[in-house]
Amino acid sequence: MASIEDVADFVIVGTGAGGATAARVLSAAGHTVLMLEDGPQLRTAERPRDLVGAMGQSFRDYGTATTAGTSPLPLLQGRCVGGSTAINSGIIWRLPDDVREDWSARFGLGDLVEARAMADAFDIIERELEVVETPPSLRGGNAHLMARGAEALGLPGKPISRNAGRCKGNAQCLQGCPGEARQSMDVSYVPMALRNGARLHANVRVDRVRFEGTRAVGVEGAVVDSNRRAVGDLRVRARRAVIVSASAVQSPVVLRRSGLRGMVGGSFMAHPGCAVVGRFDEPVGMSFGGTQTYEVPLRERRMKLESLSLPPEMLAARLPGSGAAWQSRLVELDHYAQWAVQCRFEAVGSVRPVWLGTGTDAVVRYVPTRQDMLRLREGIMLLCRMMFAAGAREVFSGVAGAATTMRDPAEVEALASREVKPTDLNMVASHLFASCPAGSDPTKSAVGVDLAAHGVSGLYVMDASVLPTNLGVNPQHSIMGIVWRAAERLAQQERAGAAA
Repeated sequence: MASIEDVADFVIVGTGAGGATAARVLSAAGHTVLMLEDGPQLRTAERPRDLVGAMGQSFRDYGTATTAGTSPLPLLQGRCVGGSTAINSGIIWRLPDDVREDWSARFGLGDLVEARAMADAFDIIERELEVVETPPSLRGGNAHLMARGAEALGLPGKPISRNAGRCKGNAQCLQGCPGEARQSMDVSYVPMALRNGARLHANVRVDRVRFEGTRAVGVEGAVVDSNRRAVGDLRVRARRAVIVSASAVQSPVVLRRSGLRGMVGGSFMAHPGCAVVGRFDEPVGMSFGGTQTYEVPLRERRMKLESLSLPPEMLAARLPGSGAAWQSRLVELDHYAQWAVQCRFEAVGSVRPVWLGTGTDAVVRYVPTRQDMLRLREGIMLLCRMMFAAGAREVFSGVAGAATTMRDPAEVEALASREVKPTDLNMVASHLFASCPAGSDPTKSAVGVDLAAHGVSGLYVMDASVLPTNLGVNPQHSIMGIVWRAAERLAQQERAGAAA
């Protein structure tokens, strides 16, 4: 048995955007920090370069986790040191002002998300993580075509800012940047925390928080092998606090298994999206540039359009046809572009734990509203129009029952009369939120304005689950900014308490 027993001032469950940021701040303040990660610690040089192989190593459930029900929606999450930051494109967006103001007014988070303080935190994070706007030389053909389409339709397109100031354009963000230019948490804040004296245990499954009375004093669970089988016990003690940063799905699971109820797991939200593919006369060159380098933000329409490059084996699966017809398309695989639409859905779902040993962590119930589906249809139609405006000869909308291959822009308008159901689309949700919302009212939130869990002491939640609503933009930076603020205040509070 490879059991683990350990102790630290702060025990942090999860090493994604939230957990790693908390570890970086608290360790720099002189506290002892122990980071616990459900997945493996992957060495960049050893990560597979094909996306399918990489998914097997670093995606939760090999990328097969879905919502429950008759219209399952894939939920993409990382399970490795660095969490989902290790498998994303490094897109950076500051918390939008309209969202910040809404959270202040409706949820009482004014002090936590105060504009000047948030800007100061973002300034530090952006400097440390080398955030820059993607230059033209690294955007790649996929993004340049999207820019052409956006300009033709008068849409407000712009280059994406990413945490990859030394990017070489390998187009392998999702597999783990081969040169470690993208500053995901596994190559930035986790190593920084370790240099500050923090410790890390990977391949450990946290099942629940341990309490003495109403105070959190540690966590317990299991050490697991590469097949997720328990091979030892995990028992860790926290002198000052436990911080749960396990994601918008796993955090409520851990908390509910620990006895917390109320709004824990009760208001799950997401940004589902779809992709459209087009064939062009000229080579696209999807294998060069950042994976995502150009975007069209349409916040008033609750959507955002993005270029999304894929490796050949994944792009091939997006092409229509079979047999000889499909093989003929493979010959000109470099002539295809792919763009995606993400929507800020109105739907609200729930997260509940399942019995340990069943092979999965949670049941996520989430059903898009009719308005959500109308908005997603609008986004797909807009992408199709952009494809044709950029010069595409053929466009594949991916809508079941619609024309498989569109060759005339007029065919796009036929989608407007179709009632699109969730089962008609290949939707994916990679931005997940709000399952443990923060707020000043304990009846409407799971944690307070300091991100401390209601009704107990010594327990904090610091990840996407505390964001009270979805954002309409990529959330990594907002998560890090809010956690930075909360962790700084926690460090100061504990330092003042020790001095007293």
